[in-house]
Amino acid sequence: MPALPELSLNERRLVELMFKNRRVARVDLAQLSGMTGASVTRLIGGLLDLGLVSEEPDRSGAQGQPRRLLQLRASRFFAAGVTFSVARMEVVIIDLGGSILATRTLEVMTGRPIEVAEAAQAAVDEMLGELAIQKSDLVSIGVSLPGNFGTASNLLKAHPFFPAFEDARAMEAFRDAFDTPCHVENDGTAAALGEYVFASDAADDPLFFIHIGHGVGGGAVIDGRPYRGANGNACLPGVLYPYDQPRPSGQDLLATLKAAGFHLRDFDDMASMPAAADAVVSDWAARAGIQLRQAVRTATAFFDPVRIVVGGRLPSELNERLVETILSDPIEGPSRGLTIAPVFASHLGPQAGAVGAGCVPFFKAFFTGAVADGGSAYLNGRRPVPRTSAA
Repeated sequence: MPALPELSLNERRLVELMFKNRRVARVDLAQLSGMTGASVTRLIGGLLDLGLVSEEPDRSGAQGQPRRLLQLRASRFFAAGVTFSVARMEVVIIDLGGSILATRTLEVMTGRPIEVAEAAQAAVDEMLGELAIQKSDLVSIGVSLPGNFGTASNLLKAHPFFPAFEDARAMEAFRDAFDTPCHVENDGTAAALGEYVFASDAADDPLFFIHIGHGVGGGAVIDGRPYRGANGNACLPGVLYPYDQPRPSGQDLLATLKAAGFHLRDFDDMASMPAAADAVVSDWAARAGIQLRQAVRTATAFFDPVRIVVGGRLPSELNERLVETILSDPIEGPSRGLTIAPVFASHLGPQAGAVGAGCVPFFKAFFTGAVADGGSAYLNGRRPVPRTSAA
């Protein structure tokens, strides 16, 4: 099968609709996209030849000639995602359905970003070999970093708990280490994008993601595009919580557990905590959930989202506890007569970072919002150039 070419804007429209609607008939694609049936048929023909799309009869039980439904072939193209916690790096390979096919968890033992990037590249190569995936079928690599971007999105100031990424050399190191195009995103934006593409309904736009990692971050998808602001640093609800006070952050949770005698290096260690630590976690979740009510109210006021999602690095059960506490009492709307946006725990759970990082390459390759998207950091030095013709 041919490698992935650069898709036209109209091809992207159809692929994006199939991402969001899963299985869809040609007539519905024409209605949703605003294109004629003839244009849809012609464009779908090319996507079928590429092997990106399959078409099967709908055997849901209706009488008569069954409709034929189009869907993406999950096993046609793949992406790699790299995400970080304090002590570890997780590297994954995902398919077009958002399923994690392989994963490697590596200790981050160095302060040199080039060594971290080379280890990530080696992990990607190893997993591709085990999965018998050709490098040409890997769309690109997405890297989700816990940090902020500087002016023009070409500098990175990482979270202080991540010394390997303290300066802009981290981004240069990833560009030099990977032999495949690489895209860097803030971890909150990557998680929001993963939730939007793989875990939310087609109508979940705008979507706001409250990302609980070591800090309190966030991300938003508006009109099919991640909203980054001027320099890539929009959607940071952590500003609501002063650093000299208890915060609803993952680092605050680890510090709270440590003060109670439970020493955890990272969030992954929560799976093996003694039962006695659960009371500490419950108390923290009760306090943090109340604090996050302020972020929910503010996000509703600023973005009027269809959905607010709480997720990040914490276990799924803890995300659900936070949401239960947030919703345990009515929250005053941002203005008279307005209500708070619906709040849900992330469908992706603690995999939000890895899946979100891997989702970034798919968004760049297949979604219309990436064509006009000028705010992310392209480590390969290139931005996508749209083809505006229908072909």
